[in-house]
Amino acid sequence: MSGAAFGYTLVTVGLWVGLLPAMLIRDQEGVLEIPWRSPAFVVAGFLLLAVGGALVYLAGRSLSSRGVALFGLRPGPVLVVDGYYGKVRNPIDVGTALLALSPMAALAVDLMWVVPGAAVVYFVIGTGVYEDARLREEFGDRFVEYRAAVPKWLPRLGR
Repeated sequence: MSGAAFGYTLVTVGLWVGLLPAMLIRDQEGVLEIPWRSPAFVVAGFLLLAVGGALVYLAGRSLSSRGVALFGLRPGPVLVVDGYYGKVRNPIDVGTALLALSPMAALAVDLMWVVPGAAVVYFVIGTGVYEDARLREEFGDRFVEYRAAVPKWLPRLGR
């Protein structure tokens, strides 16, 4: 088990499934209440949590095993293009988006859509543009070819 990937996954789950949803589920007196949806939706939420958490961990392990700092802002020593990174360019972002969807599926809170919405805005506007620019600067044409061949979020069918 990769300690770096495990720690990164715990922080990611804590933020997107714990802290941010908790800010939205207080009653009128400010007391934390957890209003669950029907059991089917709760199961769906836990499945999203499990799949998203596993993807964040496994993709993070793939990066950290090659010397990439998961909490860093700079590209690692190599451009990882195989495994999960051969299917989508941002498997950690995809996993995190699934994590962010899990409270929306499981909890009956009108504003819970804010959590996955914030995740998408963060990954598309916040880190996406910056990350692509840094990777292109670091790896040049190799990254440009990779970016053209591998989709950012959704894997191509039949690959």
